[in-house]
Parts: sequence; C-alpha cells; structure tokens
Amino acid sequence: MKILLIDPPYKLDEVGGKKRNFSQVVNKIPSLGLGYLAAAAEQVKHTVKIIDCNLGINDQHLINIARQFQPQIIGITATTPVFRNATRLGNVLRDIFPEAILICGGAHPSASPQEALQGGAFDFLVLGEGEETFLELISYIENKDRIKLEDIKGIAFLNNNQIFITQKRPPIANLDTLLFPARYLFPPLSVYRPTPASYRKLPLGIIMTSRGCPSQCVFCDREVFGEKFRQRSVDNVMAEIEELLVRYAVKEIRFFDDTFTVNPVFVENLCSRIKKTGILWTCLTKVACVNPGMLRMMRQAGCWQVLFGLESGDNFILNKLSKGNSAEKNKEAVRWAKNAGLSVRADFLVGSPWETPQSFIRTINFAKSLPLDFAHFNKFVPYAGTAIYKELIAKGHKFCFNDGAYINNHSDFVYVPSAFSRNEYAAFLNKAYKEFYLRPGYLLRRALSVRTLTELTGQLQGLFSILNL
Repeated sequence: MKILLIDPPYKLDEVGGKKRNFSQVVNKIPSLGLGYLAAAAEQVKHTVKIIDCNLGINDQHLINIARQFQPQIIGITATTPVFRNATRLGNVLRDIFPEAILICGGAHPSASPQEALQGGAFDFLVLGEGEETFLELISYIENKDRIKLEDIKGIAFLNNNQIFITQKRPPIANLDTLLFPARYLFPPLSVYRPTPASYRKLPLGIIMTSRGCPSQCVFCDREVFGEKFRQRSVDNVMAEIEELLVRYAVKEIRFFDDTFTVNPVFVENLCSRIKKTGILWTCLTKVACVNPGMLRMMRQAGCWQVLFGLESGDNFILNKLSKGNSAEKNKEAVRWAKNAGLSVRADFLVGSPWETPQSFIRTINFAKSLPLDFAHFNKFVPYAGTAIYKELIAKGHKFCFNDGAYINNHSDFVYVPSAFSRNEYAAFLNKAYKEFYLRPGYLLRRALSVRTLTELTGQLQGLFSILNL
C-alpha cells in the first residue's frame, strides 16, 4: 500500500505567543517516531513517503505532494500542542482523498483517545508504541477478512458513533528487533536546526537507546513508552551510530532517552565503544542517576553536555512534583558535572499548582547560584496523561489546549497557578529568563566558552530571543 506519514506544522505565534518569543530557537529535528514507522512499513513491502511540515511546507505544497503520491493510508503524528493542526490537516486531506484511511498516533491521542476521535478527522488512533500496532492495522486495512479489528491491541476507533478502545499492547520487549529509523525519507539532516543551546556542530543525529521511564514525576506523560524501562544492546546502538557517521555524515549525536544513565553498565560499555569514533555527543539524564565517576567517563568518551531536569529550587515543590531529589542534591550533581568538564543545561518547571511568587523567586535565584551554562524555565502545562492533569480534572478543572499549550508561549495559558494573575505569571516567566541570561558575568562566560562558529550563531539567536521578551 502507499502510505503517507506527516509531521504536522506548528505556527510561530503558537510556539512563542504574540511576540513570537523563542521562534528562532525552536527545536527542529526529524520525527524518530515516523522514521521507525516508515522503516517497519517498508520492511513488509509498503511504499512510504514522509512530509515534515515544519520545514516550510505549507498546506498547498503538502497537497501537491500528496496528489502526486496518491496515498491509500495517511498517518499523522501529534503531540498535544500540534493536535489542533493535525486535526485541521486531517480534515483537509479527507476532503481530497475520501477513500484514504486516516490514522493518528503519538503523545496526544495516546493520552486522550476519546477527545482525539471526537473531531471525526481520523478513522483510527494508534495508542502507545506504534511499530507493531501500525503494521497490524495496515494488515487489517488490506485484508479485512483475515483479522478482526477488535483483536488489534493498542488502537481506538469509532463504530456507530461509539468509541472503542482495544486492549493495551504490551511494550516491545526487545528493542534490538526494531529497524533503524528511515532517515533517508526525510530531508537532509543539514536543513534541520535543533535548539541552539544543545549542539556545537551540525548536522546533528538523534538516537534513543532505550524506551520507558521508571520515574514517577507527576507532570510527565508516559502513555507512549510506558514506565517499563527497556534498553537496546550496545552493539545495536553502535551500529546506528556508525550508520549516522557514514551514511548521514553527522558531526554530533544527541541521545534523546528520557534518562540516558539509568543503566550504569550500559553507559560504561557504550562509552568504551563510542570513544573510539571521536564523535561529540550530549544526553538527557536525571540527578539521581549520575555520579562523579560516571560523568568523568562520559566526558572522556566525547560527551560535552548533559541536561538535568532540576525543575525547582524549592524543596516543597520538588516533593509535590515527585522528583525524588532535593535542591541540595541538584546542586551537588551540577557541581559533579562541571568538575568533570561538562557543559550543563537545566530544565526548570515553573507554574505548577503549588507555585507561589516566593517559590518562583527561589527557583530563579537557585538557577543563578549554580554554574549552569543554560537554563530553561518551562511553563507548566497540564498535559493529558499526566498525574497532575488527572488530579486537576478531578477537582473540576477543564482545559482547552488550542492556545498556550507550548511551554515557551508566555502570552497564552492553558493553566495559571492560583497564586498568580495571568499578567503576573507572564511577567515572572520573562523575569526568569532575563535575570538568568542577561547577567554581565554570565554573558562573558558564554562568549568565552563558544567553540565553533555554528555554536556562536545559535547562541546569538538565543540571546536575541531573550532580549525580545
């Protein structure tokens, strides 16, 4: 069958609000999810095309490409912030290709299947990990007499205006059985631009060495990959790294796992192998899963930056978020990383239900007290699928994600903590970035730390975004 896979567009005013703040530093990377689906479908002889609408492809351009391709199945991936655009695109394509089957998957439909089906744009939803489910659903579409729809685990659909959600599919146990993402179906990696704080050299390759997060943070949606941690083998990961180096000429790698350092033995073995390639790399991790020796080993193996989810400088907030750490532990881990010679990025989550002006200020001051290279003060959004969302819904809150669903949008809000007015909350968000980044000493350190022209260009874009707040 001919399968068209689409990464839907976002609008700059949706990402950054009316002033389009941070529009120049949006994280533009290929969708690994679509890459994995495409590889799986091609393996069983389907013809696949991928369109990434976030690279300047407008509706008319997409329609022209689709008309030439004449898809029988159209699959659209959607996070919560882009779901409105995914639905709009689904309706447009349904009018043009009335015989095609429209499928939506990703974080939003997995977390909120009832709401995702209500608009009528999609025939089916793929819930959770998509590779096995997607192939079974395609088989059903091809051969309806050979398989029963209700027997396909991990899907949702409408039947006589009734929503049916089938049995949940178990997570894929052996990740080594997955083919590498079909990156050759995307535009060249050289046209993508990750967020400037996250790279030194381009093109950048994104890899996930694991799936599933065992942490219990109440603000995080784990509906797609679940809580059961699964690790790829070092041999399998190294084979993908070699492919990125040889076939795609990447100059840097970002490990996009929720927590790269969950398995210390894996980290040690991978470091011993990746060191020989000489490639630069970065990763996302958590304070509780690192130690000084591990961080030094990572630095020696080519890692130049780690991203910690510190979330707050207030211990009461950290406890309510179920982070399982403290401000003191956060400070210690940052010090370990800096002593190992690593750059440190930190994510802070501000504006949760327990936030007050006092706790917000404590977080800003805490961030300024640390030797951080970059800090992101992410606006709290109660995404469907998270424990906080469920708690707030139980208390009578109702949410519309049409505006303000991006964490960097300081103009529109899905949720405002009770201790703030909307204007106060927006002012605090802007204050956090300006106070952290516009310190003379910080600006001097940043200028002296730049290693490549590519890095310098990205850093200047970030600075202009802060000045525009």
